[in-house]
Amino acid sequence: MSKFVKFTKLRTSTDHTFWAKFAELKIDKFKLDEKAVINISGSYDLQPSNEANMKPLVLDFSSFNEDVDSILHTSSVFCCGKMINKNTLEAFKQTHLAAFIELLGRDIIESIKDGSSLKDPSKLSLFLLLAYSDLKKYKFYYWVAHPTPLELPEMYYEEPQRPVDEEFTAAHLEDLSKGFLQLNSKSKNYFAVLISCENNMIVTDLATGVNALEKLEVYEKEPQEYNEVYFAFYDPCTSSEPGWPLRNLLSLLFWHCPTHCFTKVIKVVSIRGNKAQKSIVYKLRVKQCENTKKARDSLFNSHLVGWESNTNGKLGPNIADLSDAMDPTRLSDRAINLNLKLMKWRLVPNLDLEKISSLKCLLLGAGTLGCSVARVLLGWGVSNITFVDNSNVSHSNTVRQSLYSHQDAVERKFKAHAAKDALLKIRPSMNVEGVVLHIPMPGHVVGESMMETTQEALAKLEELVNSSDVVFFLLDSREARWLPTVLCAATHKIAINAALGFDSFTVQRHGTRNSSVPSSPDLEEKNPCGPDLGCYFCNDVTQPGNSQTDRTLDQQCTVSRPGLSQIAAGLAVELLVALLQHPKGIEAGALMGNNRETINSSDAELAGLLGGVPHTIRGSLWNYDMQLTITHRFTSCTACSLPIVTEYKNRGLSFVLDACNVPNYLEKLSGLEQLLKRPDLDELCYTLDNLSDADDDDVDELKGAP
Repeated sequence: MSKFVKFTKLRTSTDHTFWAKFAELKIDKFKLDEKAVINISGSYDLQPSNEANMKPLVLDFSSFNEDVDSILHTSSVFCCGKMINKNTLEAFKQTHLAAFIELLGRDIIESIKDGSSLKDPSKLSLFLLLAYSDLKKYKFYYWVAHPTPLELPEMYYEEPQRPVDEEFTAAHLEDLSKGFLQLNSKSKNYFAVLISCENNMIVTDLATGVNALEKLEVYEKEPQEYNEVYFAFYDPCTSSEPGWPLRNLLSLLFWHCPTHCFTKVIKVVSIRGNKAQKSIVYKLRVKQCENTKKARDSLFNSHLVGWESNTNGKLGPNIADLSDAMDPTRLSDRAINLNLKLMKWRLVPNLDLEKISSLKCLLLGAGTLGCSVARVLLGWGVSNITFVDNSNVSHSNTVRQSLYSHQDAVERKFKAHAAKDALLKIRPSMNVEGVVLHIPMPGHVVGESMMETTQEALAKLEELVNSSDVVFFLLDSREARWLPTVLCAATHKIAINAALGFDSFTVQRHGTRNSSVPSSPDLEEKNPCGPDLGCYFCNDVTQPGNSQTDRTLDQQCTVSRPGLSQIAAGLAVELLVALLQHPKGIEAGALMGNNRETINSSDAELAGLLGGVPHTIRGSLWNYDMQLTITHRFTSCTACSLPIVTEYKNRGLSFVLDACNVPNYLEKLSGLEQLLKRPDLDELCYTLDNLSDADDDDVDELKGAP
């Protein structure tokens, strides 16, 4: 060992839970703020270890705990720290290290001068962490510093180092071990060891030790309570040289006990081992100094140093690559939500992602539209999806329906099951179900042999609708959408409809049906809200029937341009999300107009967090046009009118059977048949188109007409 005192640098180890927790906080809390100082903590574990190397300062998930008392353990030594995270690797590399450690580490000097570190010695163990986090690749660049003044006076060993059992008696050793273990985690860093006149050993705080040393200095010829004063520090190093923490202890002593420390021997105990049983005693003396005041001033005006070496032993940062260590499923969830949470940083800070992710979505139809809608829902972080379909995957499906593979077609899998399996391969942690179900439809006669299966189908569909927050109508026939429309109207569920033609599409949200009074909508309202908005059938002047009878193959299938389903599906999901983020929710007024310039000041309140929420979006690929239209609620609608909903609630299965088996049943029940018999129907329809010229009496009479 060199005659002159040298200090062994420290080492820090970051547990993968530390970075996992920071990645979560970075996205949810810190975002783009790279100037904010993040308070963290670390600890040295006192548990026995078989390793001969120094104990590292460990950072884990609890390092971000704001309640420090909850993470203090008697079997550890607590250290407080400060962290700054840079947003780019370039900013990390260009950080001025001297300025960084000087700015954040100056608290150590202040705590020494104002005496606060005498009461809370953990302040002397301050560490700094400079980081850059690549959250896409899960690589974390970091560099740790343990600040201490550079100009520490040159010191040498007055005597060779001695094991603690050669310095103290067995009784003293027992007192030292017991006293050390009884200290709390924040006091184990630095403390004092006093030998009384009665030869008793007392383990106490730094303030008491400094006071005892000053009395010995001032009244050295008079009897004192303590004969000897040692200052102790927890030393995680295993080398013969003392560890880096001693530098700050010496700095404190040079400030508070300058006369003694610059002229006499400083007795130091390097606490090692989980019970202090491997401790070492150093007796140090400052090299002869002509001007102690100048030396002390030089010490406390000097620059701060203390950057750790990396794993290669060179002065530089470390890289924690956790791409393989972190749980793949959790990695997937975090990565999936990354884009969404980045929206909140700058673009939409008030975006309520919880409202979206907690949605329970029921997708009726797992064909071209169903597959596309599911993929967009995944992009918005929705994790609860149920598919309903009763058909199998065919070879004609795989190129247009994005969730199916050639093998699905070979095995003739049910679409509902194949879609479920596909989503779980994309996001393993999501809650997804596939239900094979035939939906009862008007015009499709239910015979005696089908009675039981129809009853089961209705019960299952009711259960699915009741347990869902939103229902997407993505079925391949008009009549298949009728019963779900009735159920959504009866249970007040959000209903989103999407339908395709060859080169045209319709996307629509159904209005709300909370009223038990058969009132007519206000047809003069420019932007009607939820209760006045129609459903998919409110434009019909006849009840839905069997559209598959006497049709050729191209008439039975939905023949569309391949890109159309992607457009309609995207708009259907975006319509839902905009509705959820609107302050009025499903009661939001319907937006009209195709661009922002056409929206006047009175329409501005229609806009929610993500803009306006239309009622119906109609588009065409022929001229690449898209129009926002409105269909008012029709009081004689065969699907959502009050007579229909009331009859369903009263009769249930028998009502559905009549709708399927009895011709014109729905037209008679809703009042549509009676309305169509009016001799002045043509005149009434013409008046609706010219409502602004009609008399008030005519308007009242015509409200709710098709």
